[in-house]
Amino acid sequence: MSTHLTPASPVHLAPSYATPAWLMRGLTNEPGVLSLYAGRLRLVTGAGVVFDAPLSAVERLAFPWYQGAAGLRVTISGHRYRIALGRPHGAGLPPARLLDASGPDRAGAENPGAVTVHSVLEGRRAGRVWRTLLGA
Repeated sequence: MSTHLTPASPVHLAPSYATPAWLMRGLTNEPGVLSLYAGRLRLVTGAGVVFDAPLSAVERLAFPWYQGAAGLRVTISGHRYRIALGRPHGAGLPPARLLDASGPDRAGAENPGAVTVHSVLEGRRAGRVWRTLLGA
């Protein structure tokens, strides 16, 4: 059963999900964690929070066919982000502190669960889950 989130969805009933993700920036790919929690889409890298926005603030969302469900493009507040859900060649892993979700995050909220590093096939599976959760 898939749940489509809307701005009116109750926060406590909204699904939560987190996966490793890489912010694509040309020749450099910054590892981090993409998460959906309490109706907010968030990307955090080792450098800090890239975006943290309610789903109503997502202006555009696409899962390009050429990434085989293992990537997405999202536009928030006029900024376009390209995100890979499978580890790009030569890219590092997300920092261990981002993958360990056993304690509270910086905002003090309890994290939804531990995040594991995905293989290529698991990255594609994660992409299919993201597509379902985000209603794309």
